[in-house]
Amino acid sequence: MRLPPRTLLPGALAAAVAAVVCVPSPAIAAGSGGTSAPAPGTTPAVPTGGTAPGAVAETAPPPKTRKRKRSTPRPSLVLFHAGARRFYDLGRPARVVFRIDGRSATVRVKLQVRRAGEVIRTIDLGDQTTGHSHSVSLTGREGGRLPEGTLQLRLTARDPRGRGLRATGRASAVDHLGFYWHRFPLAGPFTYSGPDGEFGAGRPGHVHQGEDLLAPEGTPVVAPRGGEVTNVAYQAGGAGHYVVLRAGGEDRSYVFMHLREGTIRVAKGQRVATGQRLADVGQTGAASGPHLHFELWEGEWYGGGRAVDPLPELRRWDSWS
Repeated sequence: MRLPPRTLLPGALAAAVAAVVCVPSPAIAAGSGGTSAPAPGTTPAVPTGGTAPGAVAETAPPPKTRKRKRSTPRPSLVLFHAGARRFYDLGRPARVVFRIDGRSATVRVKLQVRRAGEVIRTIDLGDQTTGHSHSVSLTGREGGRLPEGTLQLRLTARDPRGRGLRATGRASAVDHLGFYWHRFPLAGPFTYSGPDGEFGAGRPGHVHQGEDLLAPEGTPVVAPRGGEVTNVAYQAGGAGHYVVLRAGGEDRSYVFMHLREGTIRVAKGQRVATGQRLADVGQTGAASGPHLHFELWEGEWYGGGRAVDPLPELRRWDSWS
């Protein structure tokens, strides 16, 4: 027998709805931010990012910031160069100029002299002030006579903390300089005379004892090596005005004849440097035209020495002068 459907009165219907609403579901409560009682024998779960009930929240310490130490820059090279492309033994010194900037008041400077990649001399220039230009003279005899040829100069420096030069691109720490023991006796254009003016050529009653170098009148005649002037005189019908130079550090004498009248700049007994001007080319005495008659003697001129052919030495000196 079918019973008719129950009919709820309006008041009972409202009470039923309220009961459903007021009983929270564990799943709904957890999703809405609330908490539910833990099951017996379990540990309460701690929500992500939160703290357990009754616990004190911990604050993460701020990241440590490292303080960067301010470093003092290394000294820098501002200027470095040699004042000439070549210089000569017993001649005018070569001038080397440099400047180093830096925080330190002074730096210890050294100059290396190299040849074919090998250090052949280290010259200690001592403590030099920064921020100023300095000039150093090289004679080629620092620590002994340097070898002939092209030399490489390298500047090094260290501040009181031992730091070396830094590369800035403002100047190179390397330069090149030629050093030679002799130079050619003419400072101007010339030509070799040929067979008639060579050593050993026939002359009336004697043989030619030197080499004739043809050059315009007034061309400077210079000392091929430093030394002492032993003779300044005039010979009519022969050498004309002439000068004899005894070379320093060598058992040699050099003779210069047919010099222009009034141009001799040295006197007997005077010391001269390599490359120093002695007189000018002329055509005094028995000369058919302006030229320098040059003689090379092993030993003293007419004092126990002997004349030798100067042409090989002249050509060698000519190759770099």
